Amino acid sequence: MCLNEKIEVLKKANLKNYCTFKIGGVAKIVFIVHSTQQLYKVCFMCEIHMLKYKVIGLGANLLFDDYGFNGVIIVNKSHKIRFYKNCVFVDSGVNLSNLILNCCNKGLGGIENLIGIPSTVGGAVVNGLGAFNVDFANFVEYVDCLTENGQQIRLKNSACRFGYRTSIFKQKNYILLRVKLKLNVSNFKTIKQNMLIAFQKKSATQPLENFSAGSVFKRFFIDTKNKQFNSNSFIKNNITKNSICYNENNITKNEKFFEANQIIPAKIIDKLGLKGLSVGGAMVSTKHAGFIINTGNATSKDVKTLIELINQKVQLVYGFTLPLEIEIVK
Repeated sequence: MCLNEKIEVLKKANLKNYCTFKIGGVAKIVFIVHSTQQLYKVCFMCEIHMLKYKVIGLGANLLFDDYGFNGVIIVNKSHKIRFYKNCVFVDSGVNLSNLILNCCNKGLGGIENLIGIPSTVGGAVVNGLGAFNVDFANFVEYVDCLTENGQQIRLKNSACRFGYRTSIFKQKNYILLRVKLKLNVSNFKTIKQNMLIAFQKKSATQPLENFSAGSVFKRFFIDTKNKQFNSNSFIKNNITKNSICYNENNITKNEKFFEANQIIPAKIIDKLGLKGLSVGGAMVSTKHAGFIINTGNATSKDVKTLIELINQKVQLVYGFTLPLEIEIVK
């Protein structure tokens, strides 16, 4: 890759090409940037001209609207990686799997279980990415980002407010520039073996062969003593006012989808017999009930209708709805 690549500008670009769901209408303008300097420049330009804009990476957890996006989409492909001992300084646009492979070659491990997850480093930070008992946030030392006022600031790990599938970046319109990670010194063979095991588990349980946005719903926690959902603001904002209390008669610790005070969406959807349920080109995966897949011609309307049908059934039987993990972009 040429380090002097120019900013790419595409007019009336099809958003299907910029997300893993392969769904979406047209964006007025798409900028593709290849460095944090270019990212800053384009974001600053949008702010100055008061243009609506959104920065994306691989678009792996996004559902774009069929009517497109009335603004600017900025595709972040910043790609610089720098190593110093067991620390890694990495641009937010770096593909996570590429980072893991680079770290493996340097004998640095800890995050290898995340191999194969379609995400950039920025996406991993914003969404509190984790899998197979590994949380990306645990390896973050600090994050360099832009505030809404265009100031560059550095947030230490504790200031990022990492939680299950969330962070401060879900609440504030900060733009991630680069991240410092502190990894574990290990050896190539061990890291490679861990990667292989993790990828095999992922391939065996998830519909990697289909277009999707990953897990549609996220797990959430309930207070069994007070019979209420966790009041954590990150969770509460995703639950409707009519579904704060759950039906004690319909949910017990013996339920397979109820583990350690957690509701596991994929298991509850499976229990309700909703695998294979479809609307248009959108279908609940028969391999993993937590995924909605695009069978080839799905629209955002199909996906949203299917989500509503799932939650109607969950609400009817159990008295709550499932909070979304994917982001619907309008």
